[in-house]
Amino acid sequence: MKKTNKYTVMYMPLGMVLGLAFGILIYGIPSGSIAVGMSIGIGVGLCFGVAIGAAKDAKINKQLEEFGYTVKEVNKTDDGYDLIIRDKNGSERAMPISEKTQAKERFKPGDSVYVGTGVEKVDAEEK
Repeated sequence: MKKTNKYTVMYMPLGMVLGLAFGILIYGIPSGSIAVGMSIGIGVGLCFGVAIGAAKDAKINKQLEEFGYTVKEVNKTDDGYDLIIRDKNGSERAMPISEKTQAKERFKPGDSVYVGTGVEKVDAEEK
């Protein structure tokens, strides 16, 4: 089964940066010890970033395990693109996407995708 950790990896440094800023503002400046505020902020931000990212990844991995959507075809249309996606049971459906989304994600046949509010490529690795 393919699993992804895309959001855990993405939100961990984001949480650390925001935690650093809040640690300095909330603890470091008022107490006069910026180094301690930085240390506390990085630790707290790391925890929050990993927790938020892992929750998003769990949602995606559940869908990958349950349905396993993959791209069968990418067809150009007048108003964007149509992705023909297939689940692991073999049923297919078309998902319209914009040219902007296609330029960002660069879907191609065989890609694993997450179907939430839109369609998003999953950088999954074998585990």
